[in-house]
Amino acid sequence: MAGGTSFYGWKLLAAFWLILFINLAFPAYGSSVINAWMVADLGIDRRTLGLMVSVYMMMTGLPGPLVAMFVNRFGVRTTLVAGSLILMTGALGMATFVDTGIEAVVVYGVLVGLGVMTGGALAAQTGTAFWFVRRRALAISIILSAGGIGGFVATRALNALITAAGGNWRAGWWLIGSLALLSAIVAALFVREKPADLGQEADGGPVAGRDASRRKPGKVHITDEEWTYPEVLRTPALWLLLSCSLGMSAGFTLTMAHSVVHLQDLGNSVDAAAKAFSILVVSTLIGKLMLGIFGDRIDPRYLWSIAVGFFGVGLLVLLDATTTAELHVFALCIGFGFGGGLVCMMTVLSNYFGSKAYASVIGITLAVQTTAGALGSFLAGDLYERQGSYTTAIVGIAILCFAGTLLLLFIRPPTRPALASASNTSEPGLAPGVGS
Repeated sequence: MAGGTSFYGWKLLAAFWLILFINLAFPAYGSSVINAWMVADLGIDRRTLGLMVSVYMMMTGLPGPLVAMFVNRFGVRTTLVAGSLILMTGALGMATFVDTGIEAVVVYGVLVGLGVMTGGALAAQTGTAFWFVRRRALAISIILSAGGIGGFVATRALNALITAAGGNWRAGWWLIGSLALLSAIVAALFVREKPADLGQEADGGPVAGRDASRRKPGKVHITDEEWTYPEVLRTPALWLLLSCSLGMSAGFTLTMAHSVVHLQDLGNSVDAAAKAFSILVVSTLIGKLMLGIFGDRIDPRYLWSIAVGFFGVGLLVLLDATTTAELHVFALCIGFGFGGGLVCMMTVLSNYFGSKAYASVIGITLAVQTTAGALGSFLAGDLYERQGSYTTAIVGIAILCFAGTLLLLFIRPPTRPALASASNTSEPGLAPGVGS
């Protein structure tokens, strides 16, 4: 590195990891615990609970393109600071004045969701893509592990805090608000935009396109071109890849909103259902570890296919999970599938389309994902109220997962159209095979 300065990327990963530990894990996983106390206290029904989670999920994705524009205009650091402060505002709103289901939908769904979107994974992953090339799969798996570890910590810490506070669920939101302020401070002090800002270059060599001889070896496809956002949107491969995420997105939101109460409906104790959920959260780390170990040697698209298949199996087991073994299988399959599928998808998009358009690509990806997730949660709750069962929703989403598993095996990496023919009306072609 220039001037003998050590590579800052690893320190940056530590900052990103802490930010996601707070801004992603605590509101995403910890709120499941807080909401269980809140709905009992305020008498909120399951349809409203599903709506709360649906609005939250939509706000963690639909604003993605706008947040991507903000990242491109103002930078990763400013975006993370702004998102942390929005999250803090939403958490303080939940802690102070929310007393009805509608108020919870607005404050939790809109404000907290927007804070997670702005101060979470999109900006952190964009920064990671700029700093890492050769070890990109490892770097992304590291920062996204914060969600699994943080979720494990958050669920226990918040439940213990609320119990110690005599069931006062608002204490949990006071903690999240305080942590969000800490996250804003960490982002302001330690986040750096690009290696060139410190006279360094991306880990593994210069940015893609400048020195193809230093690309990652083996069978992992990493583009040598910096795609533009319009080019990406015109590429069929993008939409095929996004279609493969629909089942997992809808299924995970359904699981977050309804799995604990569904397991109780089957006759499981509250303690057994909560333990299964905690195993699910921890097992997301197994999937992320899979990418960290193999994602730099095997195209993450194939690992993604495996993960989505496991997720579908987990949903089918959830249908009638009444024994300890079934609870463990459900939790492990869902956790492994979601954790592995998420980081594989983010890595595939970065590898296939480059870092220049990455923020915008992730923005549209999150918009599609969270729309599917929001529909999954709401429709599952609505079907339960009308049919008295989650079976239709769970089976339908499992079928989507298995279809995604098969499709991922056949999608091939896209080839960027030549600049000279960019004005032609022909559609971009698909690459004949993975890159060398």
